Amino acid sequence: MKKIHLFLLTVLAALTSCGQGNLDIVGMVYTRSEGSDARFAQSMEYNDQHGYDTVNVAKDNYLVYVMSDIHVDFSTFNLDTFVMDYLADPDAAPFCLLLGDIINSVNHYDTCMAHISRIWDGTGDTCYATVGNHDLYYNQWQTYRNYWKTSTYWFMVQTPRYKDLYICLDSGDGTLGKDQRAWFIELMEKKSQEGYRHIIAFTHTHFFKLDASQGHTSNYALEETYEWCDLFARYGVDMVLQGHSHARNLSTFRGVSHLRVDALEDHYYNAYYTILELDEAINCSFVPVGPQDKAKFEERVPGIPHL
Repeated sequence: MKKIHLFLLTVLAALTSCGQGNLDIVGMVYTRSEGSDARFAQSMEYNDQHGYDTVNVAKDNYLVYVMSDIHVDFSTFNLDTFVMDYLADPDAAPFCLLLGDIINSVNHYDTCMAHISRIWDGTGDTCYATVGNHDLYYNQWQTYRNYWKTSTYWFMVQTPRYKDLYICLDSGDGTLGKDQRAWFIELMEKKSQEGYRHIIAFTHTHFFKLDASQGHTSNYALEETYEWCDLFARYGVDMVLQGHSHARNLSTFRGVSHLRVDALEDHYYNAYYTILELDEAINCSFVPVGPQDKAKFEERVPGIPHL
């Protein structure tokens, strides 16, 4: 029986590789890219050379635009709407967050980045990203790295009266790894004592299990979930942002808000992006993108399956 399963897996992998579709069977079982600890080491090498950002925001209360799972292949309706809305909003902070699964399959980074680059070309604004499992499929870590440079880092937002801390964690292959965990603990031992108003962590893979549809990248081992949720609470993290499942959910565990945001993918007629409002508290709103009606959606993008 094991031989039959292995044979079927091999056939599916071969077919997927030949077609270069959006389902990397081998990548769902075992990452073809560097593992989490290797990606972490390369990220730290870049961080050590370039340091960490401080973003100045003119007001104490500001908006953060958040998108996830845009899965760009050849159409960019929803991504373009997000970018235009973000650039037109006078209350938006000079940065946005992208929670992974930037592309849908293989060789689509150029298409995607040509549109995302409008956020920083000529504006001085920045898009901070975390790597998703689809971004690693077909051994594309080095391509991701060419564009985004690092997948584990932090940056600080300085307002007139406060400072907020944002921490990017790499969970692209369904685990955060031992080296990233040690880095997070060392960072938080220092940063949690520095008087931040809010601490926000963001990553791709969600911490609360839904299903195993993505193979080994579906979610963390339960022991890893327990440990990280304890770390977030212990060090005063206010919110953990996640994507991956394309299903919105807001849960609170030991005082930490875990917000799983919607997908922005064009293939979804009910796509949304998220806006965080940071003041004394953190509030969130969800903005529908494009037609929310199936019939109108099919008129706009005929031939694209709606999920």
